[in-house]
Amino acid sequence: MTAQAKPRFNILNHTHKQTQIGQIESPNGPIPKLSDEFWTAKQRQLHSLHYAVSYRASFKPELPDFFIRKLTKPGDTVGDPFGGRGTTVLQAVILDRRGMGNDVNPLFERITYPKINPVSIEGVEERMESINLSKDRDLSGEEKMNMFYHPETYKELLNLRDYLKSNRDDIDRFLEMIAISRLHGHSTGFFSAYSFPQISIPKENQIKINKTRGVEPDYREVKTRIIKKARSVLKDGDERRISELGRKSVLTVQDARDLRTWKSNSVNLIVTSPPFLNQVDYFLDNWIEHWFCDIDISKLKERLVQTADLDEWMQFISDSLAEAYRVLVKGGMLAIEVGEVRYQGRILNLDETVVSLTWAKRFNAGQFKVKEVYIQSQEFTKLAHCFNVKNNTLGTNSNRIILMERI
Repeated sequence: MTAQAKPRFNILNHTHKQTQIGQIESPNGPIPKLSDEFWTAKQRQLHSLHYAVSYRASFKPELPDFFIRKLTKPGDTVGDPFGGRGTTVLQAVILDRRGMGNDVNPLFERITYPKINPVSIEGVEERMESINLSKDRDLSGEEKMNMFYHPETYKELLNLRDYLKSNRDDIDRFLEMIAISRLHGHSTGFFSAYSFPQISIPKENQIKINKTRGVEPDYREVKTRIIKKARSVLKDGDERRISELGRKSVLTVQDARDLRTWKSNSVNLIVTSPPFLNQVDYFLDNWIEHWFCDIDISKLKERLVQTADLDEWMQFISDSLAEAYRVLVKGGMLAIEVGEVRYQGRILNLDETVVSLTWAKRFNAGQFKVKEVYIQSQEFTKLAHCFNVKNNTLGTNSNRIILMERI
C-alpha cells in the first residue's frame, strides 16, 4: 500500500494586512470590499490530487479551502453547483466535510469522481499492464486527429478508449481521468504534439502550430505517461481516508437552476464560480476531452448558458441563486466567485452586478444578506504565456468573491 502522507496546507499569508478598499452601496447599508492576499499566490501548495487535470477558468483550491475552514466544521456539507473540475468538492472531502458537486457538463463527474475515490499507484500499474493497447486497427474510419497524435499513439488511445467504455471500476475511472489530463499539452509528458494544456484548440490551429514549429507529431507511449502522471497525482497519499469520505459525497449532472436531486435545507456552505459573462467557450475549449469520453456536446448546448447579453446572464445567475437558496440551510453561507470583464467598451465588475441581484424585486430580494466582498489580486501565467499577453491586461485578472448569508 502507498504510505499515507500528511496533506500539505498553506492557506493564508498573515504578513499582509486586510484592507477595505471601497464599498458597494445597497438599500441595506454599505457592503465592504476587502483586499488582501487571503491565500498564497504560490502554485501547487495543496494536495496533489487537485492538480490531476488542467481546466480552463477554474479557481485555485486555496479559494474554497479558505472559506471551508472559515465558515464550516468537520461533518458539514459543502456544495458547488458549478463544479468544473471538482475543486470545491475535493477540498471539502480533504477537510472532513461532505461534498455536494454538480455541473451541467458530464465531464465534471468523469474528472471529479476519481479525485474523491483515489486508488493506489500499485493498482494503477497493475491495471495498465493488463490492458492491451497495441491491438491493430484501421484508422481510416476514425476521426482525423493526425495533427495532434502520431498514428501509433492514436491507436493506443483508441484502444484505451474502447476498453474504458465497458470497464468502469474505480481503478479504470482513475486511469480515464489521468488519460484526460494527458490528451494535449506543451511538453513530452503529453500524448500530443506541442499544444495548449488547458484548452483543446481547433484542428486548424494545431496544424498552424506544427507548421510554425516545423514538426509532425512524434510517437508518445500512452502507458508510461499515464503511470508517471498517476505517481505525481498520488504522491501526497491519504487515499484510504479520502475515499472513505468521498463515498459519502454526491456528484450530479444537472442544471444549476434546477438541482432537483439536492434536498432542501441540506447544505451548510456553497463555494462556486458560475460561467462569466462571455469569457469562456466551454464546448470548444474541451472538445478533445469530450471526444475521448464520448460525450455528445450537442445535448449540452441546450442546457449550458454562454452569453454576451448582460440581462440574460443576470437572469441566469438569479435563477441559480434561487436554487442555492433552496438547498442551503437557514443561515448557510454562499461564496460566489466572479471577476471583471470588458463589456460594451468598459470594465464591468461582476461582483457589483451579483450584489445588485440580492435587493432587486425582479431577482432575489429577501433571499440573501451580502456580508462582504473579497478581492484577491492574481497573476495568470500559463495562459498568459500561451496567448502571449501581459499579466493583468487581458482576461479576468482577480478573484472577486461575494460572501452572502441565506436569510
